Amino acid sequence: MLLVWLIIMAFPTFAFLLATREELQFGEDPRSHLRLFLVQEEESSGLGIEWVRNARNLNNCARTSIRYLLWEGSSRGENVSFCQCYDPVTDAPLPVGEESCKP
Repeated sequence: MLLVWLIIMAFPTFAFLLATREELQFGEDPRSHLRLFLVQEEESSGLGIEWVRNARNLNNCARTSIRYLLWEGSSRGENVSFCQCYDPVTDAPLPVGEESCKP
């Protein structure tokens, strides 16, 4: 119950930080983080959520999912997920393909 209360009480601070910075990122690793950002376009407004995590059963690959929660406009078909693999020696990104995250 205490945890729920703390989350409710922290929401105004979280909303204020997001409104002033326009983006919040949790985690420093480019291959593993959660990023919340404001969407402010002519046709749509809302919140975007980018979640990057290690791909299952694959070394040197990260899966990225981007979801939109829009209160103005349409998010139909705009959500996306993709996999990015990296060269194990140079750590350079490899071309993104449909089969990138398939072991």
